[in-house]
Amino acid sequence: MNDRLYYEDAYNKTFIAQVTERVALRGQPAVRLSRSAFYPTSGGQPHDTGRLNGTPVVDAQVGPDGAVLHVLAHPLPEETATVAGQIDWPRRYDHMQQHSGQHLLSQAFYRHLGLETVAIHFGDVLNTLDLDGPPLSPQQLAAVEAAANEIVWQNRPLRAYWIAETERAKSRLTGARATVARATTIPLRRAPNVNGQIRIVEIDKFDWSACGGTHVRRTGEIGLIALLRIEKRRGKSRVHFVCGRRALRDAAHRRALLAEAAGLLDAGVSDVPALVLKQQEALRNAHKELQTQRETLLQYQARELLATAETVAGLRLVARALSDAEPATLQRLAAALTAEPGVVALLGCAQRGKGTVIFARSADVPLHVGSLLRDALKQFGGGGGGRPHFAQGGGVPTEKLAAALRVASEAVRRADRQ
Repeated sequence: MNDRLYYEDAYNKTFIAQVTERVALRGQPAVRLSRSAFYPTSGGQPHDTGRLNGTPVVDAQVGPDGAVLHVLAHPLPEETATVAGQIDWPRRYDHMQQHSGQHLLSQAFYRHLGLETVAIHFGDVLNTLDLDGPPLSPQQLAAVEAAANEIVWQNRPLRAYWIAETERAKSRLTGARATVARATTIPLRRAPNVNGQIRIVEIDKFDWSACGGTHVRRTGEIGLIALLRIEKRRGKSRVHFVCGRRALRDAAHRRALLAEAAGLLDAGVSDVPALVLKQQEALRNAHKELQTQRETLLQYQARELLATAETVAGLRLVARALSDAEPATLQRLAAALTAEPGVVALLGCAQRGKGTVIFARSADVPLHVGSLLRDALKQFGGGGGGRPHFAQGGGVPTEKLAAALRVASEAVRRADRQ
């Protein structure tokens, strides 16, 4: 099947064709047709979906022989020889808007910033362009967005035509850019890497690209082009963008979020940024105050634990399971306890059904708490380890946490008696 109707008319939504072969693709039924308007996945553009005689076409792929394979939700009846094809038009038109917008954007990035497009991806929600150059600033992104939309509003025509092999032979390549002789030279944005005829998609007097995809007739149909964010990737820029109805939906979604934020702040939309900055500063100050209060409370807690600690041969032994603490709190508490001389701290807490333990000792205590922790926890299915003065472990069932601390405490007492 070489008669691909979308090449000549991307707006063709229906067609009649003959079934030429029934095959299977990755375990799903598929058919080849005498001709087709279904666009198969290629060139970065996703495939069309639709129906053949009412049977859903869930995928369209290019087979090994170059023919389009129409993957079906279920097989066509055996007697079916002729089918009426129908394209899922909203999906097709969305792809036309995104792909045409990408051509326009790639040329705008090249003309305004000298950046080549090295990779593209069309997603169901967002599209991306990878640019061969240093990361972009928000100001550069805004300038290219404005320039691209200016071409949209000029409503320039898009045309698709073919260059013959003999005409292509006159190509003159310069680096990553090329010109092809055809009455007048055609300044292709990128050199094609295919043999035979070349299909050119031209945005009038602006961009010339070798492309087999489906495109709108005029730039005005692309609709709004919105550049949403920049992602730095290996020293280069990945630009996330949407066009047409997607851009409209994205703008509506962002307006709704901004209006919701304004409502929560009981303010006008224009006041939201300043109020958010004010609340961020207040939150930072409150966080600093909270940290100060926590450290004060932790010091009181450390003094209380030391005051009630067991004395073992001149050492103060603190063994305590703190049900309301987190591991980070245990670490700070252990540091506060062992800042005093002659202290061994055996602390535990419970998180999500498992116990965490932290063992520490003062610098003047001749005890390897890492070995102590490993020996104590392995009896209860836990594990861990650390240095002579500090160790951390876990995996002990919550109900056995107190028993693990008792075993470790007894080991400290035995070490004193030896």
